[in-house]
Amino acid sequence: MALRTPIQVLPPEVAERIAAGEVVERPASVVKELIENSLDAGASAVSVEIRDGGLSLVRVSDDGCGISRADLPLALERFATSKIHTLEDLEAVHTLGFRGEALSSIAAVAHLETLTRTQGELEGSRLRVEGGRVVVEPAASPVGTSVTVRRLFYNTPARRKFLKSPMREGELVRQTVVRYSLAYPAVAFRLVVNGRETYVAPPATPLERVGAALGREVAAEMVPIGWEAADLRIEGYVSRPTLGRRDRKGQFFFINGRPVRSGLLAVMLERPYAGRLPPDRRPLAVVHIRIDPRLVDVNVHPRKVEVRLSQERSVYGALTRAVEETLSPYPRREEAYPALMWPFAEVEAGVVREERAEYVAARLESMGQLNNAYIVARGPEGLVVVDQHAAHEQVLFERLLGGGGTAQPVSPPVRVELTPREAERLEPFLALLADLGTEVEPFGRSTFLIRTLPAPVASSDPRELLEAVLGELPGCRRLEPEAA
Repeated sequence: MALRTPIQVLPPEVAERIAAGEVVERPASVVKELIENSLDAGASAVSVEIRDGGLSLVRVSDDGCGISRADLPLALERFATSKIHTLEDLEAVHTLGFRGEALSSIAAVAHLETLTRTQGELEGSRLRVEGGRVVVEPAASPVGTSVTVRRLFYNTPARRKFLKSPMREGELVRQTVVRYSLAYPAVAFRLVVNGRETYVAPPATPLERVGAALGREVAAEMVPIGWEAADLRIEGYVSRPTLGRRDRKGQFFFINGRPVRSGLLAVMLERPYAGRLPPDRRPLAVVHIRIDPRLVDVNVHPRKVEVRLSQERSVYGALTRAVEETLSPYPRREEAYPALMWPFAEVEAGVVREERAEYVAARLESMGQLNNAYIVARGPEGLVVVDQHAAHEQVLFERLLGGGGTAQPVSPPVRVELTPREAERLEPFLALLADLGTEVEPFGRSTFLIRTLPAPVASSDPRELLEAVLGELPGCRRLEPEAA
C-alpha cells in the first residue's frame, strides 16, 4: 500500500507551469481521473460503477491508502495535491496524477461525495458539497476511498448536448477501464453498468490480463516482446501475423504505466509486419515502455494522454527492433509481379480510381493475386483490384441476409469468444440474427454459442461469420436494431 503524503496547495510558480485545460469532458474523463487517483493511492482493487452511461452516476471505489480527515477539505482545492511539491518534482513525475485539479473540476460540474479512511484512523470521513459549502463529517468506511459523482453537467446543460448516447458514453467508460486494467495487471478491476457486472479482471499475469480484456482467443495468438538498454525497457505482447484487425483499436501503449496515444508508436510497431500481415490489417499489441521519468514530459496535454520524449528516436527504434526480433520466425512474403508492373507516370489522370462497386463476379476475369490480400481482375471497365478480405466478409453477410430465415442446427453448438467491446456491439442485433436463421446465444460476458445457421452459410467458419456481422450489420440500412 502506498504511503500517504499530506495534501498541499501548490505554490504559484509550480501551478503556473501546469498545462491548463478542462479535464472533465465526459463520463469517461471522470472515470479516468478517479482511476488514476486510486492507482496512485496504491490500490490493489478498483471498482467502477456507472448508470446511464455515467451521466446520472459514476462511482469509483478502491482499497488504497485513503485520505485523512485533516486533508479531506483540501482535496477540492484547485492545485492541491500530495503528488508533487516543487518544480523539480514536475520535471520527473512518478505518478499518474500531479495537477491537483481533478476533484475540484468534477465538483464544479456535478454533485460529488467522497467517503474515505486511512489505515491509522478508527473511523472514516465523508465529504459533501452543500450549497457551495464543503461539509466533512464522520462516517463508517473501510480503508480506501470511494468517490460518487451524480448528475454530471447538471449545471451546464450546454455541455450535455455535445455528449453521445448513454450507450456510447458507457462504451467509452468501458474502454477506459480496460485500458488501465491492461496497464496494471496486478490490480483487480471491476465494471458495473446499470447494475450488471460487465467486466471483471482479477489480479493476473500480463498475458492473462490480455485474455480478460481482449479475449482468450486473442491472447492465444500473442507473442512476447522485450528490449532493454540503459534507461529504456520495452516489454509486452504483439499478435502473430496470423491475427489482425481493420483498425488500431487493439493497440495499447503505456509509458511508465501511463496510457498514451501516439501515431508514431503505432507506425513503428507496424513496420516489421510489412510483408507478413495483409496491408489492410493492423496488428494487436499491448506495449509497456519504461523510461527514466526525467526523459518524459507528461505536462503536455491537459488530459495527460500525450507525452513528449527527449530521446524519442531511441524509443521508436527500440520498439521496431523488439517487434522485428519477435517476428523473425515468420518470413516475409517478398513477391514480385512483373507482368502487372508498368510506369504509372504514363497513365492518364482519372484512369485509376477507388470506389466501393457492386461488381458481378461473372463479369470479372481473374488475373492473379497480390500479397494474399487483393485479387486483380479484368472487367468491362478495365482493371479491377478487389480487397479479398472485405469482399469475403461482404459475401458472407449477403448470404446471411439471403438465408430467408431457414435455420439449420449446428451440432454441437459452436462456442465463439469475442472481446467485451465486440460483445456489446453484437448484442443489439441478436434478435435480428435469429429472424435470419442465425441463433446466437450469450454464454457468459463475451462468449456466445452459435446454435443455428442459415443454409447458405452453414459451412462457414463461425468466427469469420460473426466478424462479418460486426463489420457490416451496424452500418446496414436495411436492418436497424430498434426494429427488433
